[in-house]
Amino acid sequence: MIAKKYIVFDIGATKILKAVVKLRGRKFDFLEIEEEKNPRKEKRIKEIISLYCQKARKNYWTKKVAFSAAYIVNPEKKTVSGGKACYGTDNFNFKFLEEDGFLIRVENDGRCFALGEYYFGKGKGRKSILTLTLGTGIGGGYVNQGSVLRGDNFSALEVSHMKYPRDNRYQDWENLTVGRGIKKYYHGFSRKSASAKSIFDMANRGDADARKALRQAVFALGVGIANILNILDPEIVVFGGGISKRKDFVKKAVTISRKNVFNKKANCKFAISSLANMANLLGATISFGEK
Repeated sequence: MIAKKYIVFDIGATKILKAVVKLRGRKFDFLEIEEEKNPRKEKRIKEIISLYCQKARKNYWTKKVAFSAAYIVNPEKKTVSGGKACYGTDNFNFKFLEEDGFLIRVENDGRCFALGEYYFGKGKGRKSILTLTLGTGIGGGYVNQGSVLRGDNFSALEVSHMKYPRDNRYQDWENLTVGRGIKKYYHGFSRKSASAKSIFDMANRGDADARKALRQAVFALGVGIANILNILDPEIVVFGGGISKRKDFVKKAVTISRKNVFNKKANCKFAISSLANMANLLGATISFGEK
């Protein structure tokens, strides 16, 4: 089997990952990987992308470039919309690379994570996989028998925006569960501001307000997971993101989800990603269709 090389980017709100990946079937090797702070300015982001692509093409003899990109991605038009806070513009177009002879593919980061796990990670050999990236917010992806769910408007699995009732109004699920939710609950109980990491640490030391905040967040997370399971019925759920490293927190959410799932005979598996950000980069290469 011939090895193939790809230039790959993972563009998030705070950082840009740049890499060159060599694939031979399901075996992968990162020939190099770099991380850079996202400047959040359109012109500067394009400069970063262009310079790295020129260097990688010269060093590795490849013109195939794959992107894992945050916000609403249209793979057909190779654009991202709604991400001004990340790209410096509401409509970022990746086609500028084609003028230099590169072949490009663009996919949403949540879908890339799901594809990466399905083909290279904890979802390998499974029929269907749901992925949930638990960080400051929540990202989602779903792959069924090799097909990734995009939706008619390319916004399927934007699970962070599921509505959850709280304080007599409907709020986004991510604002009541992971990083944002944990900080919000803690501030409500203590009238103090703290990072999610600090709140976990305080809870471990017995802080009552921190523990209450985590109980509220994990309950909302577990119920939300159950709702998604009731709709998609995946074979396995794979968690990624910084909060997935809090295994006790994730375990409690899974227990709550199992209690609230409709089909009690369903035997959905749960796992935590071992690929981390590499799943996004690997999943992006699948958009070339060379499986």
